[in-house]
Amino acid sequence: MNIITIPAGSNCYLVSQGEEHLMIDAGAPGMGAKIERTLVQHQIAMEQIRYLVLTHGHSDHIGNAALFQKKYGIPIVVHENDVALINNPFSQEMQATHPIGKTIIWVGKGSMKRNPPQPFTPDLIITEPATNRLGFGETIHPLPGHTRGSMAISFPTGELFVGDIFMNMINPHPAYLWEDQATLQKSIRAVRQLHTKTIYYGHGRPTPSRTRSDF
Repeated sequence: MNIITIPAGSNCYLVSQGEEHLMIDAGAPGMGAKIERTLVQHQIAMEQIRYLVLTHGHSDHIGNAALFQKKYGIPIVVHENDVALINNPFSQEMQATHPIGKTIIWVGKGSMKRNPPQPFTPDLIITEPATNRLGFGETIHPLPGHTRGSMAISFPTGELFVGDIFMNMINPHPAYLWEDQATLQKSIRAVRQLHTKTIYYGHGRPTPSRTRSDF
C-alpha cells in the first residue's frame, strides 16, 4: 500500500493499492487545485480514484468534495449522521475546554462564513461498521463524538485513519473539540483497542501506533 499525504487545510490522503486509489478527506474549500497538482506530480489521474471517504462533515475535510464529484465523477462516502453538515456547517454545535479547541472553533466559524463548502449529495451513506465495502480490504468504523458521524478507516496492513477523533497538532491528543464529549470518550477507547501499526490524523503527521499510550 502506498499513501500520499496532501496538507490542504486538513490532511487529504490518497491510498493506493496498485492502480486502485482511494481518497480520504478532501481538504478545506479552495484547496482543490493544490490536491489536483499534487496528484499530477505523482502521475495519478483524478478519474482513477474509486471513492472519496469523508471521515466527518466539517468544512476543512469536505471542502472540495463537491468539486471532485462534479468534475471527475468520484463517488462520495459519508456517515448518515453527518449528512446535515454538508448543507449546514453550523448544524452541530461544537464545544471545547482547551485553548486550542476554543481557537479552532472561533477560527472555523469565521472561515465557514467567508468560504463555505459547496453542498453535494453523497453517493454511499454509511450507517454501521463495514468491511471491504469499497474493495480495499478496509474497515469503516463509525466513531461519533467529535461529530455525530465521525468515522475511522483501518486497513489489514495496519494503517488507521482517524480523522479528527485524535489530532497531532503538537503531539497526539484526543480531539480538542467535540459535539458530544461523553460519546467522544467512548470512541477514543474504541480506537485504543484497534490493532494498528500507524495512525494517520486529519491534522498533523502520522505516528506509530505505540504512541497510543500517550493519548
